[in-house]
Amino acid sequence: MARGAGLDIELAWSGVPIHEGVRSLAAAGHVTGASGRNWSGYGHDVDLPAGFADADAALLTDPQTSGGLLVACAEDSVAEVLSTFERHGFASATVVGRASATRANPRLRVTL
Repeated sequence: MARGAGLDIELAWSGVPIHEGVRSLAAAGHVTGASGRNWSGYGHDVDLPAGFADADAALLTDPQTSGGLLVACAEDSVAEVLSTFERHGFASATVVGRASATRANPRLRVTL
């Protein structure tokens, strides 16, 4: 998404909903092969904070979801978008990051 739009993306990892028990499974080595292949493909464009757990890094690039959806919208429409999700039964929808103009190559910057 960052590359295609020519944007930097900041992702607040602490805001990303993760099902109970998933981190412990990842820490025990239960991760997808695709996660590693994704790191090989675009990991050079990802900035992780110091101390970011290997299990979380594997989850970050895991292509599987349990129905999760990442939506990008203009900053001035965030309240309306969240309200729409809530009205349709998705009260757990939340903001987990933001995009901004890049000064060089598009990056994904993960924060804790």
